Amino acid sequence: MTLAVAALAIAAIFMTSSAGLLSRFYDRERLFRYAAEAALEVQRTRLESDVAPAIPDTGYRVLVTGWKLLDASGTQVPNVSVNVYAAVTGDTTGTHLPFVTLLAQAYDATGTRHVRRMDLRRESFSRYQFFTDSFPSDVTFGPGVVGGRVHSNLNWVNSASGNRFLDTVSVGGSISGTATFEIDSLPGTMPVPYPKDSTFARLDTLANAAGLRFTPVTGSGLGSRLEFVAIDADNDGSIEEGEGFFKVFDLAAGYDTTYLRGNPEQSYHLFAGSIYHHWQDARIQNQCGAFYRISNRWQFFPIAVHRSSWANSVLRSSTYPTVSNGDMNGFEDYDWDAAKDILEQPTARCFPAGSPQLVLTERFTNSAGTVTGTAADTVPWGVANAAHRYGGQDTTFSVRSRTCTFKSNGNSATDGRCVAATHGTLGSWRTGTSPTGISTTVRQAVESPYLFAFGSTYNANSRGVISSTTGPLYVSGVVTGRVTLRVNGRVSIIGPLRYANAPNLPESDCSTQLGVLAVGDVTVVDGMFTRARRFGNPSLFTLASVTLHEGEARRTTLHGAFMSLTGTVGVEAPNTTMGAAGDQPECPEGSGSSNRANGGCLEVVGGMIMRRFSAHYSGSNTGFRYYGSPDRCQNSTRRPPFFPVTNRYTRVRTLEVEATRANTPPEIRALLVRLKGKAL
Repeated sequence: MTLAVAALAIAAIFMTSSAGLLSRFYDRERLFRYAAEAALEVQRTRLESDVAPAIPDTGYRVLVTGWKLLDASGTQVPNVSVNVYAAVTGDTTGTHLPFVTLLAQAYDATGTRHVRRMDLRRESFSRYQFFTDSFPSDVTFGPGVVGGRVHSNLNWVNSASGNRFLDTVSVGGSISGTATFEIDSLPGTMPVPYPKDSTFARLDTLANAAGLRFTPVTGSGLGSRLEFVAIDADNDGSIEEGEGFFKVFDLAAGYDTTYLRGNPEQSYHLFAGSIYHHWQDARIQNQCGAFYRISNRWQFFPIAVHRSSWANSVLRSSTYPTVSNGDMNGFEDYDWDAAKDILEQPTARCFPAGSPQLVLTERFTNSAGTVTGTAADTVPWGVANAAHRYGGQDTTFSVRSRTCTFKSNGNSATDGRCVAATHGTLGSWRTGTSPTGISTTVRQAVESPYLFAFGSTYNANSRGVISSTTGPLYVSGVVTGRVTLRVNGRVSIIGPLRYANAPNLPESDCSTQLGVLAVGDVTVVDGMFTRARRFGNPSLFTLASVTLHEGEARRTTLHGAFMSLTGTVGVEAPNTTMGAAGDQPECPEGSGSSNRANGGCLEVVGGMIMRRFSAHYSGSNTGFRYYGSPDRCQNSTRRPPFFPVTNRYTRVRTLEVEATRANTPPEIRALLVRLKGKAL
């Protein structure tokens, strides 16, 4: 009996001892886990508040070694140390938001005891509707309604009225002016460092590997324009993600960027006190005109071509706008009334040099009606060959653009021809990536060699990046697919830059995202493609004139995320106007005379990210009135390819890692490398 009791007592002692050992073991293990978790949180906070620990795109970085856990009294917990490593992981295509994985290795003298992993998703600058690093004291925002996120690293100054913010506005300094904040306004918040993203320099390399790197022509007034083109390349009735292209048009020596920007020569009439464009200017005569519905197709006729006798019967067949014999008799005259009547047509437009719609004033043949590509091409299209007598369309592509001064009056021998010695080569489209397989029923075969394909369907090497090695670059067009245009200089937007399929529709699959990333300013030009202009006919004491907006619409539409690394994103000449006050476009249309601006609406669906904020409007019919909305696709986990990211993170998850897999630096590196390029 005594022995049995003794045995039980000894067993109880051993069990109590073992329980104590186990308890102390688990307490110790919890301590290592707590230390790892605490180190992860400290380093996550450090990443958001300190720009120093930048995480490289390749390899990994040691954020801290031998980090010590402190107890409640601030004393270091003995025999517990933590190393924390970081690497960019997850998506490497540049389309999805990258992850940063933090790996905390808690250890003591016996080796690694606990390893914990934290996955953070980085935030893209493209999610902001407005982001500015600085806000000059002499400018204001508005009036306007902003539906998306706004942040300024300094202050934010609103105009006196008419401002409404539907999402959070955060600033490093203060918010002033008049505005309504539907969610919140947060002054005194932590600044978000402006990009020092290591991917920017790499974009040039990525573009070059796909044949999408080019150098614009510059100097002596020269310039190049890039036009995005969305083509139903497989002719299946829809424009899809892989069917995105662009073209590059280079001005020739002897001509300047006014042909790209839409800036005819300005004159000032002293007695009228007005600035105007003379109706005889070649840029107006040859690049402005009207569309007519002929043979169930829209066909464009420049002003100068209305004087050609062959155009008489063609234009009179238009079903809209209709053209009577009396109308045509007026159009055939070389005078102010004819130019004014054509410019006032409901379908009137102006186009930049190189546009296919300008085929009648920019495609020339020899006297036999054949395009030779030589100096023998002196006869405008349609004059020498009856088969050429149709108007410009988006498919009437010309490799080389010629120009001249068209005769003001003619006879049967010279009708529709050029004034002698006024011929010149205006510019040409440069050879592209020459994609194959594009249906010739949607585009001429002659155009395909001059297309640059940025979608992987027609360019297997493309990473969705285009690079212009210098600026300025003049940009417009229609985009489909995901693409980032990187310009090592200034970007001038000369017309609408929009998606083929409207963003924010419920059925949108977010397959189109445009990013424009420029070293210099990104601005909408002050020209006749984007703003109301006064076209006039002066006499000594009077000025007959009409004020018209001859762009695609009485507004400029921009879809995408637009970012300037050193300057601003906005508009040229926000403080100026031109023409009669009552003829300035309203924004939005039909909203009343108190909402007029020289350019109408600046309709931005997406974001404007800039080093320095600049105004869009200063009252009294000037500039543009902002009329924007956020792009819901930019607020997702996607971004335009390789678009810069902030130092803000969203925690995705934390999980434990088997300690034996992350015991040494080589093992840690191998683990992080395995995570790169995989969805988390």
